[in-house]
Amino acid sequence: AGSGSLGTVFVEFLECRDLPNTDAGGAVGNYTDAFISAIYGDVLVQTDVVDDCLSPMWMPWSTRAFKFQVSHPSTAIFIAVADYDVGPLEHEPIGCAQIQL
Repeated sequence: AGSGSLGTVFVEFLECRDLPNTDAGGAVGNYTDAFISAIYGDVLVQTDVVDDCLSPMWMPWSTRAFKFQVSHPSTAIFIAVADYDVGPLEHEPIGCAQIQL
């Protein structure tokens, strides 16, 4: 994704461990519905949502691997884990990180 000629960055998200339960207070068995978003330059990508799991794993057949074209050597990748809720403004942030290439 993106445009650039300095190289390619491959990112693959495999799992999260011990996430907080951001869906507490509802029905029994209602746990965090995790997904990961990554931003590199002007490109936003997202994994599939893993429903009701505090230690989600993204299986090989799910959307979990991404390719970014490098356009500037000091551009960072921003990564965020969130709980999926209906409506884009309803997602609850869980954590974030920045990776400087």
